[in-house]
Amino acid sequence: MLALSLIPSKSDVTKRLEELEAMRWDGTGTRQQAFEKIFNEKQRTKLQQQLYEGGWYHVTPAKIGARIVSGAGFGLAIGLTLCFYFELWDPTSLCGIILLTLGGGYLPMSQLKIAVKKRKAAIQRALPDLLDMLSTTVQAGLAFNAALIHAQEVAVGPLGEEIKAVLSEIRLGRSRADALKSMANRVRQEQLSTTVTAIIQAERLGSNLSNVLEELSEETRNRRMIRAEEIANLMPTKMVIPMALFMLPALFVMIFGGVAAEYMGK
Repeated sequence: MLALSLIPSKSDVTKRLEELEAMRWDGTGTRQQAFEKIFNEKQRTKLQQQLYEGGWYHVTPAKIGARIVSGAGFGLAIGLTLCFYFELWDPTSLCGIILLTLGGGYLPMSQLKIAVKKRKAAIQRALPDLLDMLSTTVQAGLAFNAALIHAQEVAVGPLGEEIKAVLSEIRLGRSRADALKSMANRVRQEQLSTTVTAIIQAERLGSNLSNVLEELSEETRNRRMIRAEEIANLMPTKMVIPMALFMLPALFVMIFGGVAAEYMGK
């Protein structure tokens, strides 16, 4: 089950091409549809959006359901194996089995949330450089589509992949505004959504696109600096727990250890 869930799915473009060529296989009554019943329609929609945000475009909600079931099965098997090996069947061991089962089932969702967080952070870091490149190339006289082609070499990582997807959609005949909106809906990153909205509005109103891109780049960098300051301000609060757990006990041993040893020696 886990191995089948790791097989990448076909993209929407490939599926559409197979439909047009009458080559699509009819999968009625497959295991994938059975696993899709694990989630209702609302949950599948929300899960599909999380998969897009994490960049897992070749993973379907049904495969996530299969991973959850297989993870829970692994956790249950490990718990039962440990109980049989150590011959422990008290309530604490049963609670451990339940925790291992729940932990194994939650592991795929945890990996997805981590992937979403890392991807959005990577896009946020790469966005100012992309906007600088777009502003420079547009000021040099290139059209916006040509500027995107040059800028995708600068935007490495997830943002570069999204720019390539936008260019691919434009080549297939989709309008530039719709392709950019589709990218913003997939990623759901605040600064990227603001950037896309500003670019579309500037094109509709006939504003100077290079100035808009330059202002967006400066604003994005300022937001990133403010965010870095907020994280730095939280560091003293986060250091309280490590200090209480590691530094204070060692300090107490140094202060009172000699006194205690002398007292016990008497």
